[in-house]
Amino acid sequence: MFRRYSTETDVPERVIKSHKKLHGYMVNVTDGDTFRFYHVPLSRWLFAKRPEEKVRGVSKYTICVRISAVDAPEMAHFGNPEQPLAREAKEYLHSQLTGRPVTIKPLAKDQYGRIVATVTYRSWWMFKKNAAHEMLRAGLATMYTGGNAQYDGEKELLIRVQDDAKRAKLGVWKLKNFKSPAEYKREHKAR
Repeated sequence: MFRRYSTETDVPERVIKSHKKLHGYMVNVTDGDTFRFYHVPLSRWLFAKRPEEKVRGVSKYTICVRISAVDAPEMAHFGNPEQPLAREAKEYLHSQLTGRPVTIKPLAKDQYGRIVATVTYRSWWMFKKNAAHEMLRAGLATMYTGGNAQYDGEKELLIRVQDDAKRAKLGVWKLKNFKSPAEYKREHKAR
């Protein structure tokens, strides 16, 4: 409540296990399901200065957050090409989180040390949105079903949201021969 967590390694295991909500701002979007989060304790919320976006060394003072339950198309990295709609997914997430207070509810840490969390933000002041729901609704992510998948008790709702996007042929669902991010990662890992 009073301590600021600078990076994901600073977040105590007890905070993750208790799913204690952390408040702050998005500083940088890495891809359609991962972003850098600047934590602001509630005790400093009213007087907090918003951090600048995309400054060098951002990983030294921000928490790497992986949005729970979703898998967005992969950006180009490690010599692999980006998936179709990867850039659109990244830009959409950025547009949703920019300039808005963001709340994360840590659920776990993944194999890369990122905080896997339910991510919510305010839209039009009073209305709270869930980032996973919005990415699925826009067809810019698929449900994550891999190891240690976290759904925060919303698996059935997330399936319905994804099914609605599929029926409407939104985002990745309008592509012919679409490979899910999980299939894409498996295929490129085998090379």
